[in-house]
Amino acid sequence: MPQSPISRLRMRVGVGLMALAMIPVLAVPPAARAAEPAGPAAPTSLRCEYLVNPMGIDMAKPRFFWIVQHAERGQIQSAYQVVVSTDPKAAAGDTWDSGKAASPKSTQVAFAGTALESGKSYFWKVRVWDRDGRESAWSDVARFDTGLYNKSDWKGAWIGQKNQLRKEFSLKGRVKRARAYIAGVGYYELRLNGRKAGNRVLDPAWTTYDKRVLYAAYDVTSFLREGANAVAVTLGNGWYKSRALLFQLNIELEDGTATSIVSDATWKAADGPIFEDSIYDGESYDARREMPGWERPGFDDKDWPAVEAVKGPTGVVSAQLMPAIQVVDTIVPLKMSSPLPGVFIFDMGQNFSGWARLRVEGPRGTDVRLRFAELLFDDGTLNQDNLRSAQAEDHYILKGEGEETWEPRFTYHGFRYVEVKGFPGTPKLDSIRGRVVHSAVEPIGSFAASKDILNGIQRIITWGQKTNLHSIPTDCNQRDERMGWMGDAQGTAEEAIMNFDMAAFYTNFMRDIRDVQDEKGRLSDTVPHIWGGENADPAWATAYPLICWYMYQYYGDTRVLEEHYDGLKKYVEFLRSKAENGLVKFSSYGDWVAIEKCPGAIVSSFYYLYDVRILADAARIIGKTADAALYDKLAADIRTAFNREYYDPKTGDYADGTQTANTLPLFLGIPTEKEGSAWGRLFDDIVYKHNAHLTTGIVGTKYIMEVLTQSGAADLAYDIACKTDFPSWGYMIASGATTLWELWQNREGSSMNSHNHPMFGSVGAWFYKALAGINLAPGTTGFEKILIQPQMVRDLTHASGSTRTVRGEVACAWARTELDAHVEVTIPFGSQAEVVIPKLGIRNIKITEGGQTIWASDTYAAGVAGVLGAVDKDGAIRIQTGGGRYIFVLEGN
Repeated sequence: MPQSPISRLRMRVGVGLMALAMIPVLAVPPAARAAEPAGPAAPTSLRCEYLVNPMGIDMAKPRFFWIVQHAERGQIQSAYQVVVSTDPKAAAGDTWDSGKAASPKSTQVAFAGTALESGKSYFWKVRVWDRDGRESAWSDVARFDTGLYNKSDWKGAWIGQKNQLRKEFSLKGRVKRARAYIAGVGYYELRLNGRKAGNRVLDPAWTTYDKRVLYAAYDVTSFLREGANAVAVTLGNGWYKSRALLFQLNIELEDGTATSIVSDATWKAADGPIFEDSIYDGESYDARREMPGWERPGFDDKDWPAVEAVKGPTGVVSAQLMPAIQVVDTIVPLKMSSPLPGVFIFDMGQNFSGWARLRVEGPRGTDVRLRFAELLFDDGTLNQDNLRSAQAEDHYILKGEGEETWEPRFTYHGFRYVEVKGFPGTPKLDSIRGRVVHSAVEPIGSFAASKDILNGIQRIITWGQKTNLHSIPTDCNQRDERMGWMGDAQGTAEEAIMNFDMAAFYTNFMRDIRDVQDEKGRLSDTVPHIWGGENADPAWATAYPLICWYMYQYYGDTRVLEEHYDGLKKYVEFLRSKAENGLVKFSSYGDWVAIEKCPGAIVSSFYYLYDVRILADAARIIGKTADAALYDKLAADIRTAFNREYYDPKTGDYADGTQTANTLPLFLGIPTEKEGSAWGRLFDDIVYKHNAHLTTGIVGTKYIMEVLTQSGAADLAYDIACKTDFPSWGYMIASGATTLWELWQNREGSSMNSHNHPMFGSVGAWFYKALAGINLAPGTTGFEKILIQPQMVRDLTHASGSTRTVRGEVACAWARTELDAHVEVTIPFGSQAEVVIPKLGIRNIKITEGGQTIWASDTYAAGVAGVLGAVDKDGAIRIQTGGGRYIFVLEGN
């Protein structure tokens, strides 16, 4: 029997998200394949992927995704069948059976079965048919659990005040199934019978607490036992700046009985060894106050008072479906120094977010103090000047019982250096370990190039990005700020999507933004709102429409447009109400931290037009045709007003002629033929006035590299990217940066001198789109159609990039010499691509794939599997392909 060409099927269940956890590949043995009915054999391997936490999904219609790998290039899916069941084997679709659905769709497939119930486990599988009607075997079975759908499902009450809470209970039978649901604010740590549940830290995510508080769900079946049990929760202040717990443990026994343990007045409470905890200032822990066994049954808590009822946050309780904050890595210090007697400085070699783990042995009552900073003074001592009021100091007081190991629970720091004082004796290099802590978004992208400075920039971008993901996208992670500044968030979103699996993270952040929107449609500069204005700068508030749009573009997520359409429309109408002569001009920050400041009014007007265009497109996509026509007309009017207001025919510039002022209208195609001089003016400013250096702030920088590339000046963009003198990304690296800076310049002694600020990281998207050549085809979404168009610029001899999409991996790796070029691409099953190979001035071009000719004598040669055609256009050979892996070789003379 022939083997099935559908060689691998991966699946995941989501809510319009792509937050995945890997399950080991399961090989199907030959006997299992032989047992298949006549026709295509079973897949040789299966892989199941789903939400990082497939627990507590609290929406009525979750969506399903799967990825197929096919042995044949150019194949597509013609149909699928999804089965959802309460049976762990998913033998039959008692909850939903889609039947054989004739559709190429493999993402965003919405559940359409019997209404899901609260707190239940469901099991699902999928099979597909290819273009030729060949059927795959069923995928492996995956599980997801629903959360508590209704407010009435929560039986407990908010309790708290003290930081250690416990409850003992007894079970009369063996446990079949147990789920714990917990909302512990500001932060919590949950233990059952002494074991910590899960690997979350600094949980739950920060939200606008009077609008929403998030809960986590845990499968704790294996934690419980017949007889005595104990649940214990430690609470920290977090962003809530108080302590409150809502808890529910639903237990099913093997005899069919069910019971629940909930947060109520029967719990006991006490203050434990954590006597201070603050996000900015650190944590203080007195090990002498530990109470061994307090989290286990049988502990004597007769002197513990009853827990107090507290008001708790008033927002709706929702499932936290995005990746939790976790300890994702451990760093060994590079070196230790001692600039002063009794003062020891550990250099971690990398700026990151997290804390230090301490190993120490000494007398009882010894107070070891750990302070954190990004910088050192010239004399080698710790420099905390740029932390402003944040103390960034942890204390550990020894109990004096041999070697002690400790790390904090309810704080985090941004740092490269750790100062240790009060250590008994002299520490060793292994006395300190760095614990890297951030939202555990999965890395999905990679980029590398022959020019090493580009690899260095990629490194500081990814480190800066991931260590500023702390349930929200923060501006920095070290000083007394760490806010969800919307300008920073929108500026780096495309780069983040190429490098990390951001779908679930941004789904949550869009909900956070909607939660702060007021009845007038206004948004705040930070989300949740603490700093900045309640009426955000348009360049900041645009994070709402822009990130929604990116999620639609990159993940094919129409639901995000449906769910947020009313909010987006309300925001655009607010802007419209503030327009002056057809333009929005109010501005607080504009092109933030630009070297040559661009007028804020033109930045705001640019985003007004951009937001209106997005709204018009969103309306069109979700079927609101009247709105689409309305906002198309408004966008046309804004464009006219923009040219009338800002273009100066005498100078040929927009506004004051700064790089940003000319870049922004060019990016949106605002100039007509009449304003066509703007491109030349921008080019001359960069080349002749600034010697291929930028003067832009975070807004202009985001768009200028793409404008240059789209205008045929990718070589100039490359020159900018490779600079190592001021101002440039390379200058940061040459000055010792291991993450991106807040400013182009290094302001020593300035309070505005964050050395981990990802907002200039937008160039990371250009690495993928231009140098690696990975692009969405114009007018398409979710990588259904792909444009592979690498820019083979200047002295760059090779570059490569890959990113995992909702449809599978997209990759391009190229190399060239004076007489040839090799381009290797990977296109997901079911997708189509146009691969653009520049002719590079080579004459008499011949292109082969796998030794077979596809282009020679200016003619396309058919016959290569998966290759659908080729044309010579705009100085390049443009090759059409289906899904698969291809290695194209261009040769000539």
